[in-house]
Amino acid sequence: MIEKIQSCLERIRQTKPLVLNITNYVTMDFMANSLLALGVAPIMSEDVDELEELGALASTINLNIGTLNAQFLERASKVISLQGKPVILDPVGAGATKSRTKAALEFLPYVRIVRGNASEIMALHTNHNKTLGIESTHASQQAINAAKALSSQHKLVVAISGETDIVVDSVHTQSLSFGSPLMQRVVGMGCTLTAVIAAFRAVEKDAFQAALLGTAYFGLCGEQAANKSKTPGSFKTAFIDSLYEPDFKGMHEKIC
Repeated sequence: MIEKIQSCLERIRQTKPLVLNITNYVTMDFMANSLLALGVAPIMSEDVDELEELGALASTINLNIGTLNAQFLERASKVISLQGKPVILDPVGAGATKSRTKAALEFLPYVRIVRGNASEIMALHTNHNKTLGIESTHASQQAINAAKALSSQHKLVVAISGETDIVVDSVHTQSLSFGSPLMQRVVGMGCTLTAVIAAFRAVEKDAFQAALLGTAYFGLCGEQAANKSKTPGSFKTAFIDSLYEPDFKGMHEKIC
């Protein structure tokens, strides 16, 4: 797996793909800096009038519904449906309110990868599960059946993030036990994971592999950052540094 991660990272840095992020205000800075550290050209937009042009330029589209704006999302859905670009959806808070769940469900026909916590993924499947805002009330393993059903119904890959990350499609299920508890103490980690998956999808045509490798790299960088810092503020900086300059030898030893 490490060799595949290295290959993706090399291709990202050689090609510098543009990732369009239609995302929330809270995590925009962290997401942009993390993508820059990877070698991606990130662009953030909240202007509906430029979405069509930016979507045409982008290699992938990272769609995050964290800052819910019904009018903007309605226009974005029309633009995305016409672009034919790989879309990675982050259904932030799905299950917390009807409007969030409805917005996320409306994008599923245009999406190739969904990344959410267990409660969000279960909400997309049942359309009525309750969450505590962005916090998951379920373990990742509890969402596997829901992820499988979503994958089969919509022909997409589902990445369930949590203490154990699980990547699912209609055929495969793979668990990843990387990361650090400190990742739960930094706002925007989940949103940034979705953006990193979008970056990997820009250079990896297989959606399952892109989700798997991006998620694994993200967790491994989290572990390396935790070795350098024990508090949330400095951890965030160390994490971005790890995305930029990973210790692949240490990663290989961890996976082996």
